Amino acid sequence: MFNKLSPTSITNQTHRRLLIFSMIWFFSGAWIDSSAHTYLIDDIETFFTPWHGVLYSGYAFSVLVVMYIKNKMKDYKFDIGVLGAVIFGIGGASDAIWHTLLGIETGVEPLITPSHLMLFLGSFLMLDYVFTTRPSKESLDNASIFSAATSYGLVMFITLFINPFLNIWSFVEREDELAAGGVILQAMLASFIFVYVVRFKVSPKQMSLVYLISFLYISINPSLGEFNRTILICVSGLLMSALIYQITKWYQTTNHDRKIQISTALVAGSYGLIFVIHLLAFSVLNGVDLSWRFYGLGGLVTTPLLFGYMLGNLGVSPTSGEVVR
Repeated sequence: MFNKLSPTSITNQTHRRLLIFSMIWFFSGAWIDSSAHTYLIDDIETFFTPWHGVLYSGYAFSVLVVMYIKNKMKDYKFDIGVLGAVIFGIGGASDAIWHTLLGIETGVEPLITPSHLMLFLGSFLMLDYVFTTRPSKESLDNASIFSAATSYGLVMFITLFINPFLNIWSFVEREDELAAGGVILQAMLASFIFVYVVRFKVSPKQMSLVYLISFLYISINPSLGEFNRTILICVSGLLMSALIYQITKWYQTTNHDRKIQISTALVAGSYGLIFVIHLLAFSVLNGVDLSWRFYGLGGLVTTPLLFGYMLGNLGVSPTSGEVVR
């Protein structure tokens, strides 16, 4: 069944750039919506809001772009992208009905309602369409990089309730176990993305872009309430992408037989390190005292480092022991 849904490659660079623009519009709208649910919840009384307007107009534009591209290519096949657009459309209509009849969700409820789960599934399939239509199956072009980064950002969106950069006050107000678990979870996700993307012919610059773009997406969340945090998250994203650049460069130039495990450990540890720096900067800028002591902060770096090393084994062939290419 899924072979029948495989899309046709899109080689025209103008068409690929259109896909990038549509992704930015579409998924920035999703993050603006999350910001509204975080900071403007008391003002939300209807489905028809400006942030929903950005989200659904971005979706409509993405559908029109794909229709235009498929028509230019004379490709009228029902593929993974069309399926995703249909599922998202049904989810959007269901979401409108849900909000009208049951009201606006609060807390983590918006992330687990049936209509929103359909929106997430449709989004992933639409992003998969952009990724799988890349001109080369071995390497990634810019649209593929944006697709991978946006998919990563969408996972962050679904787990934003446990994202340390978005729940920074949990670290300031108390030494919260769930907050620490959020650092470990997100660090392991960062390692997982590295293992997945590095299998392709990807440059260090492209790999660093995957992480930078994902951080730029999550930086939108505090924009409607704490814009200074938006800037701080962007700076953290720049630092993370710089470390990823160096890790990828080392990975591609070394012959170390444990390079994938070491690289994923460094990626996870880098995530923890960047967050600790982010937390310290946040506490200084806001004039608040941290309850975390030096060994607790150190554990937010070393624990992801250990887990990241274990996750790196996913990139090793179980039969030959060699790094999967």
